[in-house]
Amino acid sequence: MARNVPQSGFRRVLWERPRDPSLVRTAESLSAREAPNRWLSAHRVPDGVKLDGDFGAIPIGAGASAREIPPMAFDSRRSDRFLVRATIPVPASGEIPATLDGGAIYSDAEIGTTLTCGSSRAAGTAADVRTRLDTGVLARNGLDGTGVAIAIVDVGISLARLSARLGTPPLLNADQSWSPPAIVSVPGMHRVGHGTMCAFDALIAAPKATLLDIPALTARAAGDHTAAGTVGAAIQAYWFLITRWVLDGPPAGHDALVVSNSWGIYHPSLDFPEGHPGRYVDNPNHPFRSFVRALTLAGIDVVFAGSNCGPECPAAPCLKRATGAIMGGNAYPEVLTLAACTVAGERLGYSAKGPSIAGMMPQKPDLTAYSHFLGSLSRSRFVPDGGTSAACAVAAGCVAALRTGAKPTATTAASMVQTLRATALQSGPAGWNAEFGYGVLRPVEAGRSLGLIP
Repeated sequence: MARNVPQSGFRRVLWERPRDPSLVRTAESLSAREAPNRWLSAHRVPDGVKLDGDFGAIPIGAGASAREIPPMAFDSRRSDRFLVRATIPVPASGEIPATLDGGAIYSDAEIGTTLTCGSSRAAGTAADVRTRLDTGVLARNGLDGTGVAIAIVDVGISLARLSARLGTPPLLNADQSWSPPAIVSVPGMHRVGHGTMCAFDALIAAPKATLLDIPALTARAAGDHTAAGTVGAAIQAYWFLITRWVLDGPPAGHDALVVSNSWGIYHPSLDFPEGHPGRYVDNPNHPFRSFVRALTLAGIDVVFAGSNCGPECPAAPCLKRATGAIMGGNAYPEVLTLAACTVAGERLGYSAKGPSIAGMMPQKPDLTAYSHFLGSLSRSRFVPDGGTSAACAVAAGCVAALRTGAKPTATTAASMVQTLRATALQSGPAGWNAEFGYGVLRPVEAGRSLGLIP
């Protein structure tokens, strides 16, 4: 399995830097979708350090260590600190410094889509999922995703495949979509795969929602030839969403945004060593959380897959590690984290059990949603949409359907999570449990609780 080491004696990292004109201009270029290399090259760094020109510079207010970062502090003209990606020299011992030239060093950990463990047959179809979710009741009450955007943070969407499966082209806003700087594919024209599956599954409950194509997992750091993205690319994507939805206000025609994340980190060995202050998997102060928090405080719902490292059937990259398998951003308290079950309500063996990795919010997953059904056929006619990936996308669609009526100005992202927990179908004693969280997602009951359904 690939590791976060581009070459012997060097390490790829995220590095916090103080404001200077070159970083401000670099961030402004990124925001304008222009190549940032021209301005970043003017930023002076110690000998042996190489900056990633494609990554650019991302504003982070007063820095990741700040308890609260006002939304406007993510504006490049107002930010005091910036994140850059760099390759830094490390000693023969491999010890990674906590700081360099006065700036904190953080992990740019490898992340990937949540693969499943085996090739078991599908347990139901998308039609069964619609029945279980009572999408007819949602639609009759106008809760179909109209005016709501769903950002699919993944490997890209094939609009042609979605159109063929749905019988009509879904809505996709290319202007509000984002691609890594080195990616040439245009939004909606990526290869059929995991991202297309997630988009299809999100539209089950919210067929009139507008898709945003965010192929962050196709990004590669300079010199990286692995088949995965990094958390740095997720930070780039989230900052783009902050600039478009928080700093500028919601785009015309959109009242709400749901961000669907069917990805995660499989194993702590893909991260900095245990105890490093810049680690990702068990660090609630990693800079990625600042960007997640900025979205959720603005009323934007962030939904994450739990993990496919369940004890009965862990995916191969889990390396048989099933304890504390929900890690990093998937375990942030601000996000809605999903476990997976069949349409019959049976937990799937690859769905990770809680609690999360030590150091993060332990009560994860939050909820369980349906998975392992024939839906997008993105891999073949017989392979189900599976994993906590599909569960995450199904849940994101349910949230988007509810957001048709529950506007962020009246229902905060935190309130939405609380409502979904309180109205879930519980499995076992009342309260949270390690297998299902607070229970199986019930969007109609949530809609009733929010006053959207009589």
